[in-house]
Amino acid sequence: MITFTLKNDKYSIKVPALAFGTAAFERHDNDPAYFELLDEYAACGGTCIDTARTYCSWIEGGEDSSEGVVGRWLMHRGNRDKMLIVTKGGHPSHEDMHVSRLTREDIEYDINRSLSVMGIDYVDIFLLHRDDESIPVSEIMPILNDLVKSGKAHFIGVSNWHTQRIEAANKFAEENGMEPLRISQINYSLAHLSSDMLGDDTLVSMDMREHTWYAKHNFPVMAFSPQAKGFFSKLAKGESVKNIIEGQFVSTANLARLSNVIKLCNATGKQPAAVVLGYLNSQPFPVSSVFSASKAWQIKEDMEAQDVVYDEKTLRMLEL
Repeated sequence: MITFTLKNDKYSIKVPALAFGTAAFERHDNDPAYFELLDEYAACGGTCIDTARTYCSWIEGGEDSSEGVVGRWLMHRGNRDKMLIVTKGGHPSHEDMHVSRLTREDIEYDINRSLSVMGIDYVDIFLLHRDDESIPVSEIMPILNDLVKSGKAHFIGVSNWHTQRIEAANKFAEENGMEPLRISQINYSLAHLSSDMLGDDTLVSMDMREHTWYAKHNFPVMAFSPQAKGFFSKLAKGESVKNIIEGQFVSTANLARLSNVIKLCNATGKQPAAVVLGYLNSQPFPVSSVFSASKAWQIKEDMEAQDVVYDEKTLRMLEL
């Protein structure tokens, strides 16, 4: 599998091109089904699991469920040393997404709770789940630096931060001898997507300005919703647009890109999932796509993309 390396003074890890996302692990009593998915991902060569403190807390009784499943699977399989664990904290309350939780108390509570629920001593990567640009990076970075110094997180990063904030945070870290942000998780796929289409102004999506910065700095990205929530795969297999719940992706531009995906599938024999994930593998900066699936066969299909890379001409064709 394609990988890229994160390295600091203490640790070094190889992050795979395809990470498995567990935001849909909603139940505390469904371990056999969830374990089957995690087992299939590992059997296909997968080594990175993405979860978050807030996952499934929007469902009654769902709090701790995603991280709990991950922790129990690691314990039962005895494979903690073989898997990279990514979790996220500092997410606002779902009752008001604009009231941030980025104090030291909030962040330390979240990572401590995550470690407790998963039954592990550290996470490989800890991300802040949202930003609050009214809070100076000078207040945030010392908190994250302390997580690395304590060994609770080996690497730190952010999710849904704009690149100018990442740059400011890392400038402060460099000037003060602190651990910098090493990775960014952002909404990113072949699909064209604007903030208006998302319907949530606390989410950050890849656009031309962000892409230019990531390429210039060769800064690693974890892409969430890398398959546009199944938009390309479902429609390429003949489902009606009316059946696509994620209507935010249905646009003239994305339907044109869908046509290009189908053409490339026909020319190469690749499944649509492999094509759209291969597109992200081929960017001018490291990308790990956080995909999810509800069936083992879907994971096997998605993991066919783990070594797919396209040349510049093919990328431009897909983007037309």
